[in-house]
Amino acid sequence: MHLKKVLLHTAFLETIKEFYSLVLQLQVQSIDDKQIKVNIGDSDLVFIKADHGEPFYHFAINIPANKIEQAKAWLTGKVELLWMDDYNSDIADFRNWHAKSVYFYDPAGNIVELITRFDLRNESTDNFSSKQFISIGEVGLVFKAHEFEQKNSELLKSYCLSYFSKQPPLPQFRAIGDDEGLFVVVPEKRNWYPTSKPAGIFPMSVEFETGGQNFRLKS
Repeated sequence: MHLKKVLLHTAFLETIKEFYSLVLQLQVQSIDDKQIKVNIGDSDLVFIKADHGEPFYHFAINIPANKIEQAKAWLTGKVELLWMDDYNSDIADFRNWHAKSVYFYDPAGNIVELITRFDLRNESTDNFSSKQFISIGEVGLVFKAHEFEQKNSELLKSYCLSYFSKQPPLPQFRAIGDDEGLFVVVPEKRNWYPTSKPAGIFPMSVEFETGGQNFRLKS
């Protein structure tokens, strides 16, 4: 599954623009006075000025399979990496997923993840920089707890998707898609890993391709 465009809302549009352009050194374009577009490899991340509240989300960016240590070094001094007690490290080792990740907050409180997926076999010999951000690899979806099972079933059926083969469904966590692109689905108020920040339901839209078809998911 290829996540082509992800539209998120933010109360901090100008701060976000500066962060993604100056700190993460990505190509950022102002669409109008209420929207910016951040180019992330083969994907676009669009931030829209929020009408109210302070929305926040979780998303991951795929990077080459051999670059997690270089990515960590590159991020040092730019952001504060999140520490994970269960790994005693700021690098998560998801052995069942054949993946490793680092996490940090952006200025709007979004939980951003850089993830290497070894089974994609997309190693690179270049020194790490944001030019090696390949695509948006995950986006978090949040449903009300009492609708969690129903919404997951609808998601699978409506878009001809399947649960991620490396992650059996859990009562409060589902991964839908494949190594290239995933929806990570949680019920409202479950903490986003690796934080103590409860997931909230905020407006978002995702354009994605799977099985040769293009879809748009809006919530």
